[in-house]
Amino acid sequence: MNWIKSIVKFWKTIQIVLIYILSILLVYFMFPREGKFGYEYSKNTPWMHENLVAPFDFPIYKPDQQVQRERDSLLNNSHLYFVHDSLLSNSILKSFNADYIAMATSLGIGAKVSDSWTLTGHVIGNMLKEIYDLGIIERHPVLDGKLPEETQVMVVKNGLAEEYRLADIYTGPSAYQHILRDFEGIHPGSLAILNRMNLNDYLRPNTLYDEEMTLKVREATAEQLVLTQGMVQSGQLIISRGELVSGSDFQIIESLRREYESNSNVKKNYLVVYVGQLLLITLMFLALFWFISYFRKDVLTSGPQTLFTLGLIVVMVALTRAAATHEAVSVYVIPFVLVPIFLKTFFDLRYALFVHIITLLLAGFWVPNSYQFVLMNFLAGLVGVFSLRSYYKRGILFFTATFVLAAYAFIYILLSILQEGDFNQINWINVLWLVGNGFLILTVYPLVFLFERVFGFLSDATLFELSDTNQPLLRQLAEKAPGTFQHSMQVASLAEEAIIKVGGNSLLVRAGAMYHDIGKMENPHFFIENQHGGSNPHNELDFRSSARVIIDHVLQGVDIGKKHKLPEKIIDFIRTHHGTSTVQYFYRSFLNSNPEEEVDINLFNYPGPKPSNKENAVMMMADSVEAASRTLKAYTSKSISELVENIVSRQAEEEQFSEADITFADISTIKEIFKNRLSNIYHSRIEYPELKKNQ
Repeated sequence: MNWIKSIVKFWKTIQIVLIYILSILLVYFMFPREGKFGYEYSKNTPWMHENLVAPFDFPIYKPDQQVQRERDSLLNNSHLYFVHDSLLSNSILKSFNADYIAMATSLGIGAKVSDSWTLTGHVIGNMLKEIYDLGIIERHPVLDGKLPEETQVMVVKNGLAEEYRLADIYTGPSAYQHILRDFEGIHPGSLAILNRMNLNDYLRPNTLYDEEMTLKVREATAEQLVLTQGMVQSGQLIISRGELVSGSDFQIIESLRREYESNSNVKKNYLVVYVGQLLLITLMFLALFWFISYFRKDVLTSGPQTLFTLGLIVVMVALTRAAATHEAVSVYVIPFVLVPIFLKTFFDLRYALFVHIITLLLAGFWVPNSYQFVLMNFLAGLVGVFSLRSYYKRGILFFTATFVLAAYAFIYILLSILQEGDFNQINWINVLWLVGNGFLILTVYPLVFLFERVFGFLSDATLFELSDTNQPLLRQLAEKAPGTFQHSMQVASLAEEAIIKVGGNSLLVRAGAMYHDIGKMENPHFFIENQHGGSNPHNELDFRSSARVIIDHVLQGVDIGKKHKLPEKIIDFIRTHHGTSTVQYFYRSFLNSNPEEEVDINLFNYPGPKPSNKENAVMMMADSVEAASRTLKAYTSKSISELVENIVSRQAEEEQFSEADITFADISTIKEIFKNRLSNIYHSRIEYPELKKNQ
């Protein structure tokens, strides 16, 4: 059996190693291939490096805000393009002439229209042709808000684009008014003829908006925008050590960084760069590995927990790379705060913050100013993990998102003011991206639920639900073994108070204590807390059989927990609450009854394992102390103190806590808590005097 355990352990180790190697390679292949500019700098702060001399000729790029302003100005001043449809006028004129003759005929003029009517038709037809030759412009939404007297548009006629003032082109209403006005001037009193025809039927837009051509011209205009504003010659001093980085110096250094990382003028041994990147990434993951091996060995032996932790790092690095390489998305929208929030939810605060730092250091290679990036996200992460304390409290996540957003905005604005020295220079677009970041934090609840199901984790909300005494399994325990149920509640109270003092997950230890004795439901009357003055079934068994019944409640509890799909961490409390200790009562009774017979002590030992963490160890102590306290004949401070000291000391001597992360100082604190708590439970009560019969 030992060789099977060795193979299983070896395979688990291989899995962990493979997960680390895969994570390192994924981050490596996402790393910027061009290398990293070797200087950190901020505007309006001293240059702390050696004198910076231009290593090659490079252009000075305009600031992004200036480029955007110039681009917006070009686009706003660019013309709208319309296409003139010359064929439409011919069909309209033919339709008008036919309709005009039909109207005249219907009035009884006869098949041959009189000369005056013919002349009137020609006049109107010529007006329509004149209007269509100039054009009737489409009333497109793109013209909303445009002033006709000030707006210039381009009209494409026969393949040639001509510039027109918008006021010089007809619209439907202006064309109609033009015909009425001119016709009245030519033939006074003849408007009755026009009234017999609906002129609007012959006034249709033939100058139509061409969105495709407009966009193409705008793109061509934007491409002509000059992105540079000067040159720096090779060997020219850019800035001296200790000199304040002014706005112009900052832009020159930014231009050098841009050129350096674009590889256009820099000769590099890329093999050395790539190997160095791989070694750097490996060292950072090794630092995480060493941290886990010292402080969270349970993670190091768990494939799902390792996969979740490293997967979280890889995903955040991938999101940073995507945002840094696509202008449409800002790196400020990436919710790095989710990393410590998730890890604190499923592990602990120290682990969460360390992984958060590693994630930020890796992601920082894609942002220009890594120090400010790490500073802002680390402080926001602190706000996130300290403000989100209890998932089961309504509204806590909303407040956490609000606090994180406020922290992000405050830090960003403060850093911007320190750099620019001008409140008006703050890029408020980035603040809007941070608002989006805050909204993404609200995804914590559904993601926590998903991760619990996929990786087998436990959140505070789930633990709170499991601790509810109305849970079906706890209701069964209360019905079948009421004494055990009451004992479990007392143990939960003791263990919870102790773990709060020495540091640990109080909800986890409470939930574990509530379920630790569910195995007693199988044979409840074999346990003294469920015997109420009746016969003791152990009287019918020998000492070894009685010990087996008592020991089996651990194994039966594990089976019940798996059957009801209890989380593995809760089942661990069932497995470890007696560790590898001995059923002392039946073991000693057997020795006293059979002084000459050799006894296999393993028949009286619990199967274990020993507690592997502080919560399991505290629960073991609380369970033994609470059960033993019921056997005291007199409840005094001395008797309770001796009881607690003897039980906990015996467990320590048996090395039941050797695998748990608990110190002697913690054990001393726990013992004092148990003594005070038991003294309060079993304190003396005042006996009420009886009333005299004659009163």
